[in-house]
Amino acid sequence: MFHVKDGGVSDPIKWNKDSLQPDRSIIILDEASSTLFLWHGTQQGLVQRRTALRQAQSLKGHGYTVGKSIIGRDTKEVIEIDARKVGREPATTELNEKLQEVLNKKFQEIGDFIVNFDAGGGTPIPKVAPKPAATKTVSEPAPVKVTPIKAAPVKAAPVKAAPKTQKVEFASEYSEPEVKEAPVQSEDDKLLADTRVGMILISILQKYDDIWVSKKPDGSYAVEMMDGPICSFTVSGTSIKFSSNSFSGISTNIKTEIQQFFKSLSKLL
Repeated sequence: MFHVKDGGVSDPIKWNKDSLQPDRSIIILDEASSTLFLWHGTQQGLVQRRTALRQAQSLKGHGYTVGKSIIGRDTKEVIEIDARKVGREPATTELNEKLQEVLNKKFQEIGDFIVNFDAGGGTPIPKVAPKPAATKTVSEPAPVKVTPIKAAPVKAAPVKAAPKTQKVEFASEYSEPEVKEAPVQSEDDKLLADTRVGMILISILQKYDDIWVSKKPDGSYAVEMMDGPICSFTVSGTSIKFSSNSFSGISTNIKTEIQQFFKSLSKLL
């Protein structure tokens, strides 16, 4: 287990699940599953999370040297968990449950911040030999001649095709819905939609100098600053739809100024 400090230094710490505090980013190197977990507390901003991710990727590539051994040299994946999304985003919640299973395992300290998981195993249940069944002599009945009955032909009923299900698209601050069929847009509509996305980002940059923008598989956008999320939105045709949690982490005055600047830009279209 490692504590990633603000300067980008990863210090090994004693194995203790209580080390996962809101103001920390913690790396858990699980050689048993060839997995490296990167857990971010709720108070960790964008810069701290990106710094911790670089440290986690470095550990994944080089492992951790203990004496003449290298721990985690064969680590195959980095699982990043943002505590803000636990309970709100199903995928992150599931990954956090997987991490908690690792943290709750019985372990033994073997020195140099290394622990060994207890394989465990309960007491085997003794097998009970089945009691022999009682035997009884039964005389065979006389054979009975059975006349076969010809079955009437059955006319198969026509099979109705199952009704097609309509795909439902949704978007929230942390959700990543899978959208297999995107509506067809004309070139003009696509250009207008992209222009409005750019206008949103320009409006936010009027208040924040450093932002991080990500585009999700469903086409929605998430915008963050150093201290946390700003907003997330989807593009429907040429319209922009914000999630219900957008701008909830910033002051009302800044939100209003961003909206007003966006409206002034919209008048130019």
